[in-house]
Amino acid sequence: MGRKVEVSYNPQLGYLQTIFHHNFDFLTGVKSYTERTDGVEFVVDTYKENTVKVFIQCVGETAFRFRMYTPGNEQPFDNSIYQLEGLNGVNITENEEFISISKGKIEARVRKYPWEVSYYLDGKLKTKEQIKDSNVDNMCKNLPVGFTYDENKEIIGVNETMYLYADEEFYGFGEKFTNFGKRGQTINCWQTDALSTNTEKSYKNHPFFMSSRGYAILLNTYTRSKFEMGSFSNVAYNMSVEDKVLDYVIWMGNDYKALLKSYINQTGKIPMIPKWALGLWMSKCSYQTQDEIYEVVKISKERDIKIDVIHIDGWQKQGDAGAWVWDYERFPDPEEMIYKLKEEGIHLCLWIFPYIDENSKYFKEAEEKGFLVKNTKGVTSRFYSTATSTSKVGCFDFTNPHFLEWYKPKVRSVVSMGIGAVKTDFSEAVPEDAVYFDGSTGIQGHNKLTFLYAKTIYDIMAEVKIPLGELPMLWGRSGYAGSHTIPAAWAGDSSTHLNNHACILRGGLSASMSGIPFWGFDMGGFYNTDHEGYECVPTDEEYIRSCQFGFFNSLSRCHGKTPREPWNFGEKAEKIFKEFNDIRHLLLPYLYSTTYKTHLSDIPVIRPVVMEYPEDRSARNVELEYFLGDSLLVVPVFDQNEDEIDVYLPNGQWIDWFTHERIKGGRWVKRKIEVDKIPVFIRQNKMIPMLTKIPENIEEKYENLDVILFCEDEIRDTYIDDGNVQNLKAKIEEGTLFVNTDMNASYFTVYTEKCLDNAVVNGQNWEIKKEKEGYYKIALEK
Repeated sequence: MGRKVEVSYNPQLGYLQTIFHHNFDFLTGVKSYTERTDGVEFVVDTYKENTVKVFIQCVGETAFRFRMYTPGNEQPFDNSIYQLEGLNGVNITENEEFISISKGKIEARVRKYPWEVSYYLDGKLKTKEQIKDSNVDNMCKNLPVGFTYDENKEIIGVNETMYLYADEEFYGFGEKFTNFGKRGQTINCWQTDALSTNTEKSYKNHPFFMSSRGYAILLNTYTRSKFEMGSFSNVAYNMSVEDKVLDYVIWMGNDYKALLKSYINQTGKIPMIPKWALGLWMSKCSYQTQDEIYEVVKISKERDIKIDVIHIDGWQKQGDAGAWVWDYERFPDPEEMIYKLKEEGIHLCLWIFPYIDENSKYFKEAEEKGFLVKNTKGVTSRFYSTATSTSKVGCFDFTNPHFLEWYKPKVRSVVSMGIGAVKTDFSEAVPEDAVYFDGSTGIQGHNKLTFLYAKTIYDIMAEVKIPLGELPMLWGRSGYAGSHTIPAAWAGDSSTHLNNHACILRGGLSASMSGIPFWGFDMGGFYNTDHEGYECVPTDEEYIRSCQFGFFNSLSRCHGKTPREPWNFGEKAEKIFKEFNDIRHLLLPYLYSTTYKTHLSDIPVIRPVVMEYPEDRSARNVELEYFLGDSLLVVPVFDQNEDEIDVYLPNGQWIDWFTHERIKGGRWVKRKIEVDKIPVFIRQNKMIPMLTKIPENIEEKYENLDVILFCEDEIRDTYIDDGNVQNLKAKIEEGTLFVNTDMNASYFTVYTEKCLDNAVVNGQNWEIKKEKEGYYKIALEK
């Protein structure tokens, strides 16, 4: 309780004043409560003498779910993302001041008066509600947990306000192109056709974030929401939803990986993606004919540039896009084309969007059947899909089960031709006055649509492909919390400019901290505008730097409004492109094993430095470098100083991928900038399995590996190929490298500070060749 004193500065009224003049209310104290086996239901008094119901429920070994039902809305429209079941056996205790709900390591502690909820892990406070953010006039300037209503007493919003610790940082919120650390930012969780990748607008907003204090929160709703993460006040952060129910889940853990595992384990595991998806995807907006596709394949073979996927945007007639019907004039025999591409080891990806042009016969059919999203007037919602569209579109209503019965055969017929992936584009432009079949308003259904659209197509692909022993694959622009279950994702419409690629990386790292496992972007940039407003090709430097970054990523796809094949650029640019494409293909065993581990362990392929080094305070806001798996640290070159680039190396020893130089970590270092290289570093006591030559078919089992070992103490690691888990243990004793493994290795490349004279692999002695100081090669005879 506060220590009240009399002052002359401003009147003391005996109740909490606020700076706000709108209609609001907030929780003040517990009136009564009811114990349940999985939590507690509270009846809570409010500032304006209402009562609300609050249910705090244990929903996991490290998770609580908080739900506040506003007056008159105890059974509202359910717009939650997840229905998480409660865990029985909670322990409920009460003393004069608090009611405690605990199970195992976690506790939610509720102060009776004034109302305040605190969350604990192993007895340590992780976070709590903020109820004391006031100004000098003793006026509250960040409303405690509560709600807002209009002049008719209709609830129009709910909010939660949390305490902001002095050194707290936040990460996630989906694919956000702003600064990696989100403290001080306002996040609008409303899917938008962002038209670029360098503003707060985003295609993939997720109402999920992680805190440096060891907790994560999911605002468990599809409804439009907003997060003020210390942007309004630097002692509080606020979460608000334009709905009648406040529903969030809080997970607690000791590091970011533990939090992601808990989140993903409860919300849907990460599926595996096809092996071929790890190769090079080639695309532009758009290949126009079947013959043009054949020509790209022919040139790539002549120039020895390995392509594994070709994507077509414009495979449908423009006026019928979205109907899943081929334009047979330009693509007279798509099944033959798919077959011929597969003979070359190339899979086909096709574009789709969830709209249909109002002038299309398929629009009329869908409208007559009631399969298009309506507006508040009860008629089809018509809108422009882009800023430059000349005709309007309608959007398919993916909340309508009758529509899905009509739509699924159309998708299935094309997928059954043998295509490998679908690019799910658009879906963010449906107006706010929309009304959906399931009862969602425009505010409630907008984000939901983006997820259901992609999920519907992914699920249909799975129905076709899994019985054939194949895996479904999306290349998705939009999405929502839960999109980790329908991989993969790409960053949308990015410019070619070097500094914009730094924004793209920030988006990828934020996506990673949101659980998005597999992510890529348009290598070469999607668009480039000159000083007169015309579309123009990237410069060779922009193309090179973009592709270098893209090849050291979880997925690699070239795409743009102008051609992105390397032979359309200068000779040097093509040479560097080929070198990095070759490196990627040689790295396929490492990339595939890492991808499979992501599928099993719930940790995304690309990772911020702070995810790998959560205790390193210097790593907290490192945002221009990242880990590719757990063994490679990648530092793309953007528009830094022409001669040198600053690189942060965490504690330990590091090997420069290109120069083989050993570098001490725990500090910032400067590295020379060269046009044909980027800084890439091998992590101490890690292994990297590689191929010795580019495979003709990247889906084959990988054999005769060259295994890179950076061994100072001991390496214990696993390698996975086609689901087969293989183990490796390596250590150095008295000048001898001992390796025990069931991997199919023909060579070992060894980095160590120790002097090596001999190698023993699986009990057999092998000759070791010293290439240079600290750098050795071992060839195993077959």
